[in-house]
Order: sequence, then structure tokens, then C-alpha cells
Amino acid sequence: MSLKEEFIFDFAVKMPRILVSGNAAVLDNIQKVVLISGDQIIINSGKRFTAVAGRNLEIRELADQRMYIEGEIDEIRFYGTSQED
Repeated sequence: MSLKEEFIFDFAVKMPRILVSGNAAVLDNIQKVVLISGDQIIINSGKRFTAVAGRNLEIRELADQRMYIEGEIDEIRFYGTSQED
């Protein structure tokens, strides 16, 4: 698969996707926010859940199935649901 094909495929898949840089993260393909606290944020992406854990976590922006988080990020976990395809 060429780099261009791989790039297009990555954006076509409706799975959780996260980009982390320093003390910030951008999460894509968000359907619902399940939990918000200062040390954990959990989101539902339909077939998967994504948990971001750390300290002083804040949602700075939430729009168009995308979330921008700031804080000291220690851990990111992806969980499946019992309704896997």
C-alpha cells in the first residue's frame, strides 16, 4: 500500500484515533463523552472506548467528533465493546 493510500485509509476508518504531543492530545471519531474528571476522560467511538488518564486534564474544545485535551497525560487505553463486528 502506498503512503497516499495508507493515509486515505486511515481517515476513512471510523475507529478511535489520538494524536499526543507534550501536554496536549487530539481525539478523533468521538460519539459520546462517558466520563470527565481531573484525572480521567473516557470517550465512546462507537465500537471502541478510549480512556485518557493523567493529572489536571481539561477538555479545551469539543466539536465535529473531535476533542482537544490539555493536562499531564500519563496513559492512554483503548477498550472494545461486546458488540464487535
